[in-house]
Amino acid sequence: MSSHHIVRDEQEPALLIDDPKALTIEDVDQLLEWSPTVIVTEKALSEVLKWGIKIDVVVANIANLQTLKPRLAEQSPVQLLGFEDDNLLACAYIFLLDHKYPAVNVMADIYQSTVLDTVREFSKQIDSIVFAIHQKWTYVSSGHFEKWVMVSHHFGIHPVAQNTFFTSEGFYNDYENEMLLEPIELTAEITGKIKLKTNEKPLWIVESVTTDSYK
Repeated sequence: MSSHHIVRDEQEPALLIDDPKALTIEDVDQLLEWSPTVIVTEKALSEVLKWGIKIDVVVANIANLQTLKPRLAEQSPVQLLGFEDDNLLACAYIFLLDHKYPAVNVMADIYQSTVLDTVREFSKQIDSIVFAIHQKWTYVSSGHFEKWVMVSHHFGIHPVAQNTFFTSEGFYNDYENEMLLEPIELTAEITGKIKLKTNEKPLWIVESVTTDSYK
């Protein structure tokens, strides 16, 4: 894996790694192309150190800081932040907010019970995309989503709130103000702009990373 450059731009989405197995090494390299700030939680650290990339921030349990310091000697300069909270993903978000990052790409295990709830909570303040099991999960808080896609591009639509009424445009099976009670799948009928809209209720929109280059 290639190391990313030293120059950072806090206007670029940061990369927050909580589950190093969420993507292939090749996919991670794409996320590193624009030299993001790389933040790693303690549980992901051993695997990420093997990648040979520059880590900027490590978020860990405060009781383990002294143990971690020698392992990070070759990463200097690196910020090692200790928290008493067990939800280190949330702690990493606190760092991002404190430093006014506008967006973050998160590699995480969505089957961990707190992950999607944590991302959803902080997405009110920072744009977030979750990469998990080779999928891209985008949280749309406004209930409005538009994207230019190629024909046959595939989406999974996951409602978050009750009484979500859903309208879609540009798909083989479009919806017109129908109640969305459970996740659905949609496939683009056009090469062009698709549109998804709810009655201002939030959605998770899921895409495969193999058909979308992180746009």
